[in-house]
Amino acid sequence: NKGATTLNGPSLFVKRVVGLPGDEQIIMDEKTNEVTISGTKALGPNRNLCDDEPLKLIDRLLENGRGRNIPVLGPNDVYVLGDCKVLSVDSRVWGTLSKDDIVGKP
Repeated sequence: NKGATTLNGPSLFVKRVVGLPGDEQIIMDEKTNEVTISGTKALGPNRNLCDDEPLKLIDRLLENGRGRNIPVLGPNDVYVLGDCKVLSVDSRVWGTLSKDDIVGKP
């Protein structure tokens, strides 16, 4: 998959899996930064609970994000989102995540 990323090193992130292998048309709205999968808003908690980040650093990362438009998730790929949309570096930025890189379970 063109958007796939392998995480290197000991870094761990806490994210929610919202897209599974085979999911189609994962699109991030460029105005709201919300993600839809096959036209339906990605499931999860209210991601607008965090205060806005005054420097808008996430906006710069999202401009060239690898997860802004993914036609279909590959057989070993997932799409993850953090709980705080205005701060979270997640699949919107780095693209898909390999299932092999998932450490925890719900």
